[in-house]
Amino acid sequence: MRRRVRRGIDLDITPLIDILFMLIIFFVLTATFVQGRMEVELPRGDGEPQRESQTLLVSVTSGGTIRWGGETVLSEDLPVLAERAVAESRDILLAGDRAAPYGVVAELLNVLSQKGLTSVGLALEGTPAP
Repeated sequence: MRRRVRRGIDLDITPLIDILFMLIIFFVLTATFVQGRMEVELPRGDGEPQRESQTLLVSVTSGGTIRWGGETVLSEDLPVLAERAVAESRDILLAGDRAAPYGVVAELLNVLSQKGLTSVGLALEGTPAP
């Protein structure tokens, strides 16, 4: 009797290894690396005191609520607040919620422009370039 010779199935794993290495390279290149910090003791000086940020964040929520620098305000208070921002030479950054009523944002921009704040920055969510 003749013995049957079994042939083993050869499994070529080269493409699998190639894909695995490509995934490893992809994850290594796209990983965010934590930048190292060095602790430095700064010298003391009699310099000018640090000023608070000159940019004021004004936001409109999806419900139409206006927040001026983190505090909820009424639309009747906007002219006084805008005059104060002009007097303090503060920059305005307007962050309107995507679902915010357009009329509230338009009213806010109108009040700001009437009080002399014609250069208002708009906060936008980043989108990929075409």
